[in-house]
Amino acid sequence: MSDDEEIEIEAYPLRSYQLIADPNRPDVVALAFETERGHSLYLASRAVLEDLGRDLLDRASKMPEHKTVS
Repeated sequence: MSDDEEIEIEAYPLRSYQLIADPNRPDVVALAFETERGHSLYLASRAVLEDLGRDLLDRASKMPEHKTVS
């Protein structure tokens, strides 16, 4: 596969997430994501969590504000 080929990846709305600490592995945290297709679990280091947090906040700041109905 060449670098200029596009890969189609299915995407599903994120229903929920959970951060799961493991007292036996304090250097990583598990990120659990739930979608309509089920759960996915990933391990992340502190550096990855810090980068992810910054990237999520940056992306959120560029999105329209969510207005609540009163």
